[in-house]
Amino acid sequence: MYLDRLRENANSFAVAAVTVDRTPEGVMRGLETGPYGRCVYRCDNDVVDHQVVLMRFAGGLSVSLTMQGSSHVEGRTVRIDGTRATLLANESRGEFEIHDHRSGTSEHISKPRGVGGHGGGDEGLTRAFVGALRGDRAGVLTSARESVMSHLMAFAAEQSRVSGEAVDMERYRRSVS
Repeated sequence: MYLDRLRENANSFAVAAVTVDRTPEGVMRGLETGPYGRCVYRCDNDVVDHQVVLMRFAGGLSVSLTMQGSSHVEGRTVRIDGTRATLLANESRGEFEIHDHRSGTSEHISKPRGVGGHGGGDEGLTRAFVGALRGDRAGVLTSARESVMSHLMAFAAEQSRVSGEAVDMERYRRSVS
């Protein structure tokens, strides 16, 4: 699989995670000496390969987040269903669809995918962070508080997965601060 990915795109995450040497020999050496060459069924990795997180927000808004690690789709897909429209996005293909429930029309938008980690997102975050340190907050889209809260939600989802119980975010936030 790693050699196939190398032939398709030497900069793919699968290859970059294994080695910086983007040759067939480098990939094989990385698999022989690093953690990605271990059998997934015979190692200490306890990360889930799929998960559904159900969230209820103030005001009654409900959200479900589905993570599927075993898919034919590379990268992230997003589906947001609202009362007026549905948004579908595929990060790896740079495709977006907006389906208007009232008119029945659909709009398709293609956007070139960014280069680097997380479709260019890592570079954008770094650029915004450095800019903010220099006093330019134009690239900052969320506050530090919002960022911390979104990370706490992810940690709470993991706690819920392990414990099998719902997590009250306010109580959880107080317990970790």
